[in-house]
Amino acid sequence: MTVTKDEKLAVIQKKMTMVAIIDFPGTLLVAAGLYGLVAGFDTAAYPMLANSILLFAMVGVGGCIMAWGIFRMMQLAREKQTVLSEPS
Repeated sequence: MTVTKDEKLAVIQKKMTMVAIIDFPGTLLVAAGLYGLVAGFDTAAYPMLANSILLFAMVGVGGCIMAWGIFRMMQLAREKQTVLSEPS
């Protein structure tokens, strides 16, 4: 049984969607961490987020997740381009 080009592309697209879903919390962590570092959170409403060490950790962990997402998306894009350039 051979896998068609459309089926390969569908599998790659599904993997890309999963990477985007996994990458989303990293983006939120970086955004919240940077916001806390630059603008600051209200200490009465969010006392835990007034700690700068936690904010730096949020940026670091979120950045690692985002870096993984970029790396994985580039791999999948390269794989998709290979499939698209194959003869039919």
